[in-house]
This record gives sequence, C-alpha cells and structure tokens, in this order.
Amino acid sequence: MTQKEPSPLISVVIVNYKVPDEIAQLVRSLQQAELYDRAEVIVVDNASEDDSQSILTQEFPELKWISLKNNIGFGKACNVGSQRSRGEYILFINPDTLVSKNTLQVSFDFMESHQEVGILGPKIIKHDGTFQIQCRRSFPTPLSGFSYLFGLNKLFPKSKALGKYFYTHINPDVSMEVDAISGSYMFVRQELFNKMGGFDKDFFMYGEDLDLCARCKELGYKVWYNPTTQIVHFKGKSSTKNLLKTRLAFYESMIIFSKKYKHSYGTFFPGWLLTLGIFIQATLNIGTIFLKSSTALFIDFFTINFVTWAVITLRFLLVTPENFYVVADKFMMIGMHLFISIAFITTYAYRGVYSSERYSAKNTFFAGLVASTIFLSGVYFIKSMALSRIAFGISALLISIVLVGWRELLPRILTNVKQQIYTTGRVLVLGNDTIASILIKNIEADKTAQIYGVIWPTEDDKTIPAVFQGYPVIGRIQDLRKILDQKQIDLLLVATTQSWYSAVIEALTFLHLKHLTIRWVPLMLFNLPSEKLPTSIPLNDFSI
Repeated sequence: MTQKEPSPLISVVIVNYKVPDEIAQLVRSLQQAELYDRAEVIVVDNASEDDSQSILTQEFPELKWISLKNNIGFGKACNVGSQRSRGEYILFINPDTLVSKNTLQVSFDFMESHQEVGILGPKIIKHDGTFQIQCRRSFPTPLSGFSYLFGLNKLFPKSKALGKYFYTHINPDVSMEVDAISGSYMFVRQELFNKMGGFDKDFFMYGEDLDLCARCKELGYKVWYNPTTQIVHFKGKSSTKNLLKTRLAFYESMIIFSKKYKHSYGTFFPGWLLTLGIFIQATLNIGTIFLKSSTALFIDFFTINFVTWAVITLRFLLVTPENFYVVADKFMMIGMHLFISIAFITTYAYRGVYSSERYSAKNTFFAGLVASTIFLSGVYFIKSMALSRIAFGISALLISIVLVGWRELLPRILTNVKQQIYTTGRVLVLGNDTIASILIKNIEADKTAQIYGVIWPTEDDKTIPAVFQGYPVIGRIQDLRKILDQKQIDLLLVATTQSWYSAVIEALTFLHLKHLTIRWVPLMLFNLPSEKLPTSIPLNDFSI
C-alpha cells in the first residue's frame, strides 16, 4: 500500500501575465528556500497568450498551472489559485521578486507562534539594496493623504503625523503590527482567507492588498510586518508593459478603497474631497508619464515640419529671392504642415512605431512610405496645396529617412557618450564553467572594466583553484557579503546555476550597495552545448 503524500504546509500562488522569465527566477529562489519541500506552487496565467506555460512547465514540471481565457486582474486570479490550494497557509507573491533562503521558514514559524496574526509581510528591498517603504503602510486618512500628495512625508519622514502613511518615523528593522503590508508578498492563513471570501473582485490590479488587510483587522486578526526575513522586489515588471494603463488602474483602486472605507478612515473630509485629491495626484503622475512617453512623437513632429520647411524654402529660393513662407497664403501653409504631420504620426502610431515591442527600422521606413503616399495623394487632389509636387515628394522621402535615422543613430550616440562618461569599473565574476570563461573574455574587451577576481560558486568543493582564466579566485559564494563589504566592486556578474539568490539578497540587505550593478546569465544558455554558445554572452539586469 502506497503511503499518501502529506498535504503541503504552504501554497504559493503566482499570477502570470507574460513574464515567464521572472517567474522562473522566482521559482528557482523558492526551490533554494528552507521548507520548500513542504510547499506547492500554483501559477495562474491571466491570458498571456504566449509560451509561458511551455517555458515554465518544462523546467518546473511540478508546477500546478491554471490557464484563464481572459485577464481578470490580480485579485480575482489569486482567488482562482486559492481554490486549488491545499496548504495551511497561502503565500501570494509577485512574479518580479526573489526570496531569501529563510523566507518561507521564518514566515511559517512566526505565524505558528503568533495565532493572533492573520497576514504577514517581510522586509522588502529594491534591486539596489535600499528599503522599499511601501512594504508597510497605514490606511489612508485625510492627513496622511494630504502629506503624501504634497510630498510632506518625504520632507519630514521622521514626523509621526506626516510620515505615518509609510511608517517612515519607525526603523525598518523593527518588527511591528501595521495596518497593511504589500501585496507583493502576503503570507495568509488559508482558513482566514476563505472566511474573508478572498480578494475583493472590485479591485482589478491595485488596492486589493489594502482591502484584504482592512477586512483581516475587522475580523479581529493582526497584520504584521516581520523584517527578520527579506525579499527583493523589482517593482512591477509586467505592469511596465503598459505604464499609463497601470497608473489609471492604481488611482481607480484608490478611489474604490476610499469610498468603501470612508466611514472608517475618511470622516474628517467628505468623499468628494478625497476623490478630488486622488484625481489631482493622478493627473500630475499620469501627465508626467505621458510627457516621457511622448518624447519620440514630439521629435517626429519637429523633424517633419523642419524638413518640410527647409525643402520648400530651398526649392523656391531657386526661383525667387523672396521667402516663400512670407508671400504664400498662411492658412494654406499651416494646413499643409498639419496634413503632413498628421499623415506621418497617425501612420506611425497605427504601424506600432511608437511601441518598443513592435519597432524596427524596416517597419518605420515602410510606415514612412505609406504616410508619404497618403500625403502626396492628398496634395495631388487639393489644387490649393499643389505648390510643387517635386518639393513635397522630396520632403516626404527625406522625412521617411530622417525619422528612421534619428531612431537608429541617437541610441548609439547616447551609448557612446555614456561609455565616455561612465566606466564599468571593478568587476567580480561569480562562476567557474565555460560560460564564465566566455564572459570574462567579453569583459576583457571593455577597456573601462577591471576584473578584480572570481568567486567560486560551489560551497561543497574541498579545494578551489587559486586562479581561474588568469584571475585570482578570492573566495567562495558564502564569502560574497564579506568581499563586497571590503572591496569596492562596481559590477557583479553571475554565471552559474548554483544557488546564489540568498547570498546576493543578504549582501544587498545588510550592505546597502548603491554603487553595485548585478547582472546574470540567462539560465537557458547553460542548457546549450559549448559549441552553440554565443561569443557575446547576453545578460539579465538585476535593475529591472
């Protein structure tokens, strides 16, 4: 008779939306965590419509995969995942995170010894080792909202009244009861979660964590922030694919929350005033995002009109010494400039030129030809604008070329300028195989880089060589924190499949290495035979 498999203690629920690489990194860090053998991992796919399932289940066949036909949002997807969970506790965790070796064990032990706590959150650090203040929060009140809106919490972070929203007046290493913790890591009792009915379905992407914490406290349980374990959060990898839509969803959620709990946290001001405050902040934030994302459009608009002006001016200078723009009908010229601008910008937008995912030089040039055809056809049939079809034709062709040119040349120029201004500095390589050897050769080609040494990635080797590829082996992976503390390292390159997440998280947590950049080799390269490895190793950036 076969022995029945014990039920898991922890059910890890991850919501995926087109981020399989990030989830792979997260699951690898979970596998290296204590108590992972008593956990199950459930991935709920929010209609990614990509190769996420095949990529992840091939490497992690133990994953429980749930595919949804529509993107129903974070909270609802978590509810779906919880219905398949069997653990005593549910861990809702963002895909763009990495956990420490002790994270699961610390979370479980604390909840077991503190039955009054319903939801637990850890200390969360950013990629540069700095503290992410959003991982512990108080519920928004008129005063804290006013302080946050006008930046008073940043000016007076140690003020209890003005810094209460993110508890900035309290040391981040203090374990404490809080109003709410971040939804990027929520360790919840399964029984309590079911009793609360899961996440509120009215919240699509943001605010559901605040709401769950509020309902947890209403049932008499505590929400706790425990800094004795840390995770790294890269802050919204999937949401950055549509930043404007993300911001709109965030502020919509804040309005829903303020209306739902206005009698509990908003009694000083009427609801319309709270909504107005959120709207003002949303307008400022989204306006900034729009300006940043519209840079290419503004450059195009200027280029289109400048080239058109230059060609037409030169064309008519050959005929008459007078400035054509002075003697011509002004309304006709304004209309012509608007027409050619709209033709190009609209066509570019339709063809996806302004999308980083769809951009290519070929697509941009083709879109320019389409726009030129539209413009020239319009000019041909509008007699009042048929000034010089040759000049218009030359303008349209030059515009198509210049708009491709600045997109291709400007990034290269900026890269060269950055290389002249910024240097790679001292490099530390973590690895000991063929890929690490190729990576070292790549770094040697960078004249601004200085390879300081090599970290041996394995802990169990009794002896390690003194030199690897001509560079000193200065320690093992367990020595990483000490080495980074004593040496001024600018770039850490990770080229190994061995366990390294906990060592890096520990170093970031305790050393606050703001000057350090960390990059790693994608795992799929380690599955390739040596003869198929690229001569230039691509790297993932820790600073997502």
